[in-house]
Amino acid sequence: MNYPVVYDPNINSRDRYDLSLVSLIVFIAAVFAYTIFCIHGGLFSDEGFHAPQIWVYYSGGTTFAETITVPPTYHYIIGFIVRQIGYYDDNLLKLISLLISLLTIPVFYKLISKYHPQEAGIRTLQLFFLPLMFIYYFLIYTDIWALLLISLNLYFALNKRYALSALIGLAAICLRQDSIIWVGFSFLLICFEKTNQDEMYRIKTIFKNGFVKGAPYIAIFFAFIAFVIYNGGVAIGDKDQHNSGSANFANFYIFLILAWFLYLPLNIKLLPDIISFLRNHWNLALITAGFLLYMGSFTNPHGYNNSMFDYFLHNGMAHYLTQNILVKSISYILAIWMLLSLVVMKLPEQRFKWALLVIPLAVISHPMIEPRYYFPAYLTIHLLRPALSPAVETGTLVCYILLAAYIVYGSVSGHFFL
Repeated sequence: MNYPVVYDPNINSRDRYDLSLVSLIVFIAAVFAYTIFCIHGGLFSDEGFHAPQIWVYYSGGTTFAETITVPPTYHYIIGFIVRQIGYYDDNLLKLISLLISLLTIPVFYKLISKYHPQEAGIRTLQLFFLPLMFIYYFLIYTDIWALLLISLNLYFALNKRYALSALIGLAAICLRQDSIIWVGFSFLLICFEKTNQDEMYRIKTIFKNGFVKGAPYIAIFFAFIAFVIYNGGVAIGDKDQHNSGSANFANFYIFLILAWFLYLPLNIKLLPDIISFLRNHWNLALITAGFLLYMGSFTNPHGYNNSMFDYFLHNGMAHYLTQNILVKSISYILAIWMLLSLVVMKLPEQRFKWALLVIPLAVISHPMIEPRYYFPAYLTIHLLRPALSPAVETGTLVCYILLAAYIVYGSVSGHFFL
């Protein structure tokens, strides 16, 4: 079955940003930003853990630091490359990480083109310059590499290359364990492929898809469960701070608030649909009950989120929102507005409604609040959201570029870090 490409008759059908132009813009921006980081030098935040681990592998060692929560896949790959080069420098590590991270650009473009070919270029640029994500292309962090593999996993799942999709999903998990949830998302999409039949046959199709097409995924899930049992949790290092076993709802609330700003034009466009949704008294009652849940569960208990409020922006945001009752109450408007936008948003296919379950699960599974945990969720919204006018899309891109530039400036100058 070929699913329809989502077109908006109000949007110009020709993409003004083809892949070659997108690649040129990304190349210029990447050279400029990388040069800035080279000039200012130094390691930022968790780079202070990742770079020494790469040095261990570069120098022929095998010791794995107890402070690193993810598998050493990223560190070993970069360590192997610099060892072949025969030269070690922090800026070289950043360059290697950047070059592989830039593979996200054609992958984003191909993935978005499946449903929005008329605006794949500008959406790809928006993802690259996403203010919360842009800086990580130039840092020694695992998140963009993981996003690359998650994107490929989803792309091949949607294109019915199930075994290849599962293999890439396994690679994503070997890079960052939290990728398991997004691999699970691809599995759900496979299970609910071609399920527009009568109810009896629909259930049969779901099971057939899951156990036949999704068989490699099932093997991965069992292997991951075995790993968690053997390891005593998901995190490999720093287990006391990352294997609490409790959900952090604050991560979901902050994700929604940040998303409200990132997707403000979308939220405004969907406001009439949201108002119509709220005319149902039961829905309005749920929103009211949600406020009580929000006020009671929006806390900031993690130790790493309760220091350096002026430097780490996410720490300052979490502290301010949870300590001020008035601000917390007002912030609920933004959080619920964004959530309702996701609920009423028209999707390319009905099976993508699973995103409404997967996105919250993916972000609350982290005990510590960090915006970089939201990258796959933002990718999903970018893929699924309806089209906006060319002027709005361009204006959004310009705002993203300006905000991304400001965050780079604030980081290299030492004023703050995300």
